[in-house]
Amino acid sequence: MAKRYKKAKYKLKPQAKKWLKLLLILLSPILLYVCYYAYKEFKVGFIKYKAFGIYIPDHYEVHGIDVSRYQQIINWKSVKDMNIEGVSIDFAFIKATQGTQTIDLQYFQNIIRARNADVPVGAYHFFVASKDPVQQADIFSKVVQIKKGDLPPVVDIEKEYQQSSVKIRKNLKTWLRLIERRYEVKPIIYTNIDFYKNHLEGYFESYPVWIAHYTKLREPNIDKDWTFWQLSEEATVNGIKGKVDFNVYNGSKEEFEELKIK
Repeated sequence: MAKRYKKAKYKLKPQAKKWLKLLLILLSPILLYVCYYAYKEFKVGFIKYKAFGIYIPDHYEVHGIDVSRYQQIINWKSVKDMNIEGVSIDFAFIKATQGTQTIDLQYFQNIIRARNADVPVGAYHFFVASKDPVQQADIFSKVVQIKKGDLPPVVDIEKEYQQSSVKIRKNLKTWLRLIERRYEVKPIIYTNIDFYKNHLEGYFESYPVWIAHYTKLREPNIDKDWTFWQLSEEATVNGIKGKVDFNVYNGSKEEFEELKIK
């Protein structure tokens, strides 16, 4: 039979204990900061929904999509009827115009059929920073007729088109002013985090923002309360061929109702 050896017991010397306590005291603020940062960045729980094909954050009540001609002909009744464990399509932003002359080929069909299916809708304009903002506001105003229950108009601005930040902000401000005057409601600014931080941050604080951010499973990290978050461009939704953008609204269902045009 082999000999059994007792495990050696190690005791810290008083001086070592003193230095260990001091080290813990010094490191405590750093540890607290790391824990807080981790909580802030990763506090959103995500659930993988097989039917939607994406991870969806679990504490938002209102979900929706945005579409354009790339989604082709959409069966809006199927979109409306989709409900997976309480997650349904509560709104749809639909592309209407781009630049100074382009009208989305599917806009009129999409807006009519979505409304008929009782899907709350909003229209958006793809902004070309190098083109006349007055003409861009004009084409949007001629195409888009907002009705009671619709969402506010949206400007999609995400490309510089070789324009300076000053020129981008000036042209965007003109478009927003004209559209706000036309529809008597503040438009929503859609953009991505990099474009927002590089060109818009601190200049359009009174306007709601819709942020595209889907490279990481975390909320948009900007120093402003966002209204909508486009969290994926790879969602699968009944009634739509191919992939579609998926969004959440940052608020309750009651607050979402208040956002609609009265």
